This record gives sequence, structure tokens and C-alpha cells, in this order.
Amino acid sequence: MHQKLIQRQVTLVSYGTQYLRDKNALGDWYRHGIFSNARLQFRALADNVLLADDFTLWLGILKASGATRLSLHLAAEFELAASQALNGGSYALVVHFPDRHQVWAVGEEQAAWLTHPLVPSEEGQGYPVFPDAAYYGGSIDCYWCIEDRPGQLDVPDTDWKQLARAIAEDLASPVPSSLAPGGPYFGPISQIDDEKLPLFPSSGFTSLAHRIMATLARQQSTFSNDTNPKNDSSTYAFLDQEEADKVTDWGRRLDSWMLEVQLRCANEARSAGLTGTSTPFARLHAAPPANRSAANEGESADGPVSQAQEDTSLSTTGGKFGRLVTLFIKIALGSLVIATIANLLAFYPWLSVPAVALWMLYRRAQRGD
Repeated sequence: MHQKLIQRQVTLVSYGTQYLRDKNALGDWYRHGIFSNARLQFRALADNVLLADDFTLWLGILKASGATRLSLHLAAEFELAASQALNGGSYALVVHFPDRHQVWAVGEEQAAWLTHPLVPSEEGQGYPVFPDAAYYGGSIDCYWCIEDRPGQLDVPDTDWKQLARAIAEDLASPVPSSLAPGGPYFGPISQIDDEKLPLFPSSGFTSLAHRIMATLARQQSTFSNDTNPKNDSSTYAFLDQEEADKVTDWGRRLDSWMLEVQLRCANEARSAGLTGTSTPFARLHAAPPANRSAANEGESADGPVSQAQEDTSLSTTGGKFGRLVTLFIKIALGSLVIATIANLLAFYPWLSVPAVALWMLYRRAQRGD
């Protein structure tokens, strides 16, 4: 849910900035696939009045008011007083004007009656008292206008080559990867071919940004598959607790880098030839600390141990040999079982009916049907 939320924000901010700068028209991108089955609402904070029920109306009024660009930030950068905007919202959207900037909190509106004293407790019940019908109606992204602040807000430019090197060094993996799809990054969404658009605008200047995001998305997909509890044949399933914690910590850092790249892609408003000012690289988002004691043991005075160092450490232990032995034993037992079943079916063909039925029940249980 939250991954789709920030992806919609990346598209809204990046394409919206181009619209405010007369580099595109709303008709070119308002049907972007990322907005499918989602509504965006923009409200005033004081009385919660609905200012705009769609982002096209919101952007049109902003442009007529003299707005020059949009930018996406972590909510922690601002002291946001809108409690309703914090019900799941971790981001703030800023509208830039020549002499001021407007802060919008991004969140999920919460129904007040959820805490009504007449709402019965659901403890001990196998189903909700009030089924969530809104779940099937699509997502609603809520934006509250917090306040106007004087002056301009600086948005750091990104040195994409420097960022790629920093990610590659931390994750001990090539960035961008040759295994990731080339060209613009469209995101994990299905789009109609005639209206298929990249997640954020594509140009020669942003080609590396697209490749970086595609690389991290591919790594996240692979990591999710390898660590899935149902994937009992992955290497992760044979790790001991200490090694599994290290892999989990690597995944946490991967997610943090993805958020970092998403924020920077949303805020990339330059074009070829406009390189901006060169500033030292500084993280916008840092990975949360690992919830384990081994996290501190794996850190030195120079910071966290890199994944390459972890791999070297793992290779010196006996865990890898033990996992290989276990794998060979499983293969041998599996081969023996298959050979036994084949012999039984050769003499008793009718056994294939209950065997197939049991296999189908097992697959349904795995899928959670």
C-alpha cells in the first residue's frame, strides 16, 4: 500500500513540476497508469474543506497562482501539526513559489467513528464487525495544506554517478546492473500500451536515474522471493539466525536506498545542460537500526560492515558446508521418494488418482486458498 503511495507521489511531483514549467500538458500524462484505481484529494487543514478532488484541478490552480515547481520530502524534515495527516503518511509535498513555499502533509484519512464507544470490540471474533468495503473501492491519497512559509526551500541536486557508486559500495552489488531492464523505468504496474508512461519523466539526463531505480526494484523483487517463508528451497532457508539477521539487515539497507532514489527522482527537475550546483553527497534517508544485538557486533568505528565483508566472513565458517550437506541429503531423499512412487504407480496405476488429489491440496495450501 505505502509503496504504491510513494510511487504515485513520484509521478505527481516529477510530471507536475514539468507542467508548472510548461514542459508538458496535463492531457499528456493525467491518465498515467500509476493513478489507476486511486483518487487524490486536497484539503484545507483548518476546516478539512475539500479544495480539489483531483490532481488536475489542484495543479491548474497552483499554476495560475504562480507556482514554479513541486518537491517531495520526508515528513520528518518539517514540524507537521496535522495529526490526521500522520495516519500512515511519512512524506510532505512542497509547492514552490518565487517568494514562499507551501507545505502539504501526505497521509491517509482516518474515520473518527473507528474509536466510537458504540463500535463493538472485535476481540475473539473470526471476522470484522464492519467489513472494510472501502478496501475494494481503491486507494485515496489525502493531502492537507499545512501552512505557507516565507522564503525559498532549497532542494538538493543529485549527482547520479556519485549516488550509484555509494549504493554499489554499501550493497556490494553493481549499480546499475546489467541484469536490470534498460531504458525508462515504468514501475511494477500494468499500463495500457497506448498510454504507457515511465514512472517519472525520461530524458538523456535522467537515463542513469531510471537504470538505478530499475536495478534496486529488481534486487527488491529477488530479495522478497529469496526470503519468502514459503520458499523453502532458497539459500536463506538454510541460514542460521546470525546469518539470517545479516541478510535481513542488507534488505533493510536496500529498502532505504530505494526510498532515497524515489525522493531524488521525484525532485529531479533539471534537463541536459542544466547540471546545477555540485554539492557533497548527503543521505536524505538512513536505514533504521537493526533490531538485534548482532547489529552492534557487526559494526566497527568506520560504520556498518559491508556486504562484501560479510560474505568473506561467512565463507570462513562451517555454515556453508553444513548447508551443502543438508541440500545433498534432501536431494537424495527426494530422488528415493520419486523412484519409489514411480515403481508403485507402475504396478498400481489407480494410485495416481489419490496422489494427484493430494498434490493439488498441497499446492492450494501453499497458495493460501
